[in-house]
Amino acid sequence: MMPRPLLPLLLCLLWLPAPATAAVIHAVTTEFPPFQSEQPAPWGLAPWGLALEAAQALAARNGDTLNVQFLPWPRAYQMAETTPGLLIFCLGRTPQREARYGWIGRIANGDARLWRLASRPEVNPATLQQAQRWQLGVTARDMKADYLLQQGFAYERNLQQSSDDLSNIRKLYAGRIDLLPFSNSLVLAWRARELGLDPQQLQPVLPLPALSTPLYLAFSPGTAPQLSRRYARLFRLLQREGVFERLRQRLQLPRETLPGD
Repeated sequence: MMPRPLLPLLLCLLWLPAPATAAVIHAVTTEFPPFQSEQPAPWGLAPWGLALEAAQALAARNGDTLNVQFLPWPRAYQMAETTPGLLIFCLGRTPQREARYGWIGRIANGDARLWRLASRPEVNPATLQQAQRWQLGVTARDMKADYLLQQGFAYERNLQQSSDDLSNIRKLYAGRIDLLPFSNSLVLAWRARELGLDPQQLQPVLPLPALSTPLYLAFSPGTAPQLSRRYARLFRLLQREGVFERLRQRLQLPRETLPGD
């Protein structure tokens, strides 16, 4: 027989809302240092990177656990296209993707350009149309490849496709391609150094303003809108608290890499 004073207390407890259950947030990304990398940093940390650690901070603040897979970009992007509830970074915020993805916050500005080796001044297109005279290297399922195809480039004529950025950088230094479209100069220099190559040999040739879209943390198509909105609010909160600024300083990155709205 239950003591009578405990009965009202028990009834009240039964009417309380159940506590929120922490979720596992699955994320996909690719090697893109210094924004995300699973390779050891010069100071020994792995995995690491501004976007990765920002995503971890967001999940922790929401009481969630972040489970990140590093994949070749074509596979990561395909998974995001077909798997609701998946976090992806760093993703270019293009008009074609705008209504489909749940945008959380900007990680970096895009500064897409065509690059050549400084030792090849004869590779000097003033327009994209002129650039069709040379061989360009692109990554599969990347927005730069899609854009160049729309501009009249074609595989087996003036576009060579690789599965990752490192392959294209190697091709450029080896003279197997003439021009490399790349979305972020900081990442390009970092990746060249990873290969033991001198980034001072790289020279920008032609800006690509149509491809200079900001790079974001985003949830995949089909994700519950309330989840995307909650993470976007947390992103702004961490931004106001200076969490991202402290991350930037610890990683010794330029101020223009500071995440923002």
